[in-house]
Amino acid sequence: MKNKNIIYLIRRMGMICLFLILLTLNQWAQVQSNGYFAYDYINNQVDEGILKGTFANPILGFMLSGALTQNSNFICEAVFREGREIELKQAWVTLGYSDAFASKFGLYMVPFGKYNESSRPHQTAFINQPLTAEYLYPRDWRDMGVLIEGRAKIFKYLLYAGNGLRESDTLTAGGQFEDNNGNKSLGGRFGLLIDEGFEISYSHHRGRFDEEEERSLVYHGGNIDWQNEVIHIWAEYIRAAIENPSGFENGEAEAYFIQMSVNIGNISPAGSFQKIKYSDPFHGDGFLSSSEPGSGLDLEKNRWSLGLVYRVFEHVLLKVEYDFNKDIKGDAKHHVLLCQMALSF
Repeated sequence: MKNKNIIYLIRRMGMICLFLILLTLNQWAQVQSNGYFAYDYINNQVDEGILKGTFANPILGFMLSGALTQNSNFICEAVFREGREIELKQAWVTLGYSDAFASKFGLYMVPFGKYNESSRPHQTAFINQPLTAEYLYPRDWRDMGVLIEGRAKIFKYLLYAGNGLRESDTLTAGGQFEDNNGNKSLGGRFGLLIDEGFEISYSHHRGRFDEEEERSLVYHGGNIDWQNEVIHIWAEYIRAAIENPSGFENGEAEAYFIQMSVNIGNISPAGSFQKIKYSDPFHGDGFLSSSEPGSGLDLEKNRWSLGLVYRVFEHVLLKVEYDFNKDIKGDAKHHVLLCQMALSF
């Protein structure tokens, strides 16, 4: 316990020192700062016919960025959420930048699909995370390591190597900054720019996630993103293969969302359909280690979402969303009304 407290203090001091260093960089680098804030109102159907409304989920984010040299820049982003400490969302330095090749070192947002990198409140048409992000990977999926990216005509690529995810009771609980084994995760995203505003991409991620380095967690993903000044259509698909010990069937998960939004002046109505199927006989509630399995996971859900975004000012959004959730296996329905104020500065 004492060692954990020491590590905790070192991390907090490191974050503070990093921000102090970045704040003084404007003496020799052009530093830009911006941020965002959001606050929700959630009206849940707790029991049949009973609604419960509450204000919740305040989030405050700050970002510093700038050029260190002609071929080098940096970004540092920190986020504060209710009930949690201030967290670094990303902190990396780019070296040797060009359109065809750039390398990043540090803490980066994992470029699996598109949603994970562009899910800040002022960037999304909806308030709730889609089912893909809610169940299949940690919120704000980040990793420590190196990332290489570039573009050649219509082809875009990102390749990364990092510490990877650790084994936990669910896929969303496996985030980490310290590796639980010696194996490094590898992944990437490869995209084709079919036309201006139209991109198709494939994402891949794999790595050993257990402490013994014997079993793999593998992700495949597909993304279609098309937009112009009026319409934005976005679809994302993810499939996860979870390798379990002998004596247990392997786990698997599959999910996707399709959404469309339309810009009509300062108003943007939006609609979305989402679905997930997730089964895993080895993990779930009660999982502690490879020798102490959980009760298993077996869920299948879908969601219809209707939303509306109103741009009050250039950087101020008011968002309303209504979700029709259905548990397919249990035939249970759960509907949620959400409102959000989101602003960027």
